[in-house]
Amino acid sequence: MPKIGNSKTYSDYPCDRCGSKRRVSRTWTEKILNDNGFMLLEHTQTICTNKDCQDKFEKVLSEETEKREKIRLERANNALRKTNIKISP
Repeated sequence: MPKIGNSKTYSDYPCDRCGSKRRVSRTWTEKILNDNGFMLLEHTQTICTNKDCQDKFEKVLSEETEKREKIRLERANNALRKTNIKISP
C-alpha cells in the first residue's frame, strides 16, 4: 500500500537550526480513547546529531517551558483572586 502524502521521513530532513542530519531519539505509542473505541498514535522524537546545536535547543526549550509554567501560575492566581473578590462582600 503506497504512503499518502510526503514520502520523506522526519529523520531525512536536515536540522532547521544548523543544517546537520537528524536521528531518531525515541519512538513510543499512545492509546487514546475516542467515540469509536481506541486510536493508536505513534510518536517519534528526533534530535540533531550536532551536540552543540542540540544543547542550545534543549536550553531554549527549558526556558520556554519555565516561562509558560510561570504564566500559567499567574493566570491561576489571578483567577483565584477574581473569585475571592466576587465572593467577599
